[in-house]
Amino acid sequence: MDTGFRSGAVRVLGYSLTALLVGAGMWACGGGGSTTPTQVQANPTTSWEVLTAGDIAQCNPLRSSGDSNAQRTAQLIERQLASVGSNSNVLTLGDNAYFTGGLTTCYRPTWGRFIDKTFAIPGNHDYQEIGQNNYYDYFGPKASPANAGPDRSGYYRIDQNGWTVFTLNSNIDAAAASPQGQWLKKELATAKPCIAAAWHHTRFTSAKGGDNVNMAELWDMLDVAKADVVLQSHEHHYERFAPMTSTGAIVAGGGIRSFVVGTGGADIYGFAGVRAGSEKQIETYGVMRLTLDSGKAAWRFIDINDAVLDQGAFDCRKK
Repeated sequence: MDTGFRSGAVRVLGYSLTALLVGAGMWACGGGGSTTPTQVQANPTTSWEVLTAGDIAQCNPLRSSGDSNAQRTAQLIERQLASVGSNSNVLTLGDNAYFTGGLTTCYRPTWGRFIDKTFAIPGNHDYQEIGQNNYYDYFGPKASPANAGPDRSGYYRIDQNGWTVFTLNSNIDAAAASPQGQWLKKELATAKPCIAAAWHHTRFTSAKGGDNVNMAELWDMLDVAKADVVLQSHEHHYERFAPMTSTGAIVAGGGIRSFVVGTGGADIYGFAGVRAGSEKQIETYGVMRLTLDSGKAAWRFIDINDAVLDQGAFDCRKK
């Protein structure tokens, strides 16, 4: 997140005008997109391992990309991939690169080594890149696969191991009546028994900026569909929340559990307090490893020294 990024409704208005115009233009010029799910691997009987974080490639201009925290988290992913087998992917949670040229000068030499296994999500910084560093040009089909919304909409679905993962775009209109909202409503009708969603801007946070309301309506839609987990970044730390409704209420047997994993390499910052519903707060670099199986999931937050700092498991909600 940018220093001084604003909270609440004001924060929503502060999003890049470019992002909003791109979001509108995509629907003006694009079609409806295919709804064929992306099957990631051919072996659904093996656990699907997903390594994820956001806020990644922030290189020091006085040092090489090899001497960066993005490089350290990339090396962590490399070690994890070596142990999990072929049924594995990397999922970025946005703000993949910072500052002009960051995708080629900082992301490519670090997390770019996993491009064949990567699914990407855009953050606010990704909309500031131009030319060969344009987010959609750099990631190509990794950002807009065949089952996406209109070209360069930034949202799509992945189906694997009895799970559907909806990667959504929190930089553009996310109202239930928006094109993105209508796409999600349609796709939820054919979702697998377990449902995850991932986007950049945090709905709930203990960071100084406070909660972000722009994804509340899509959260409601996911909750009605009994989605199981939401992954986000934007705030540069790790935080785990209890299952909650879109308003932040904790309801017995209801709500969606969520994680903030903004620990991919950009400067870490602390918490302003502990928000109601927050169950774990960690200030360090690392990645989250999700193990997804039919009907269940497990998570581990692993730091760059290979220490597991948070872990747990849950069964999918009964649909």
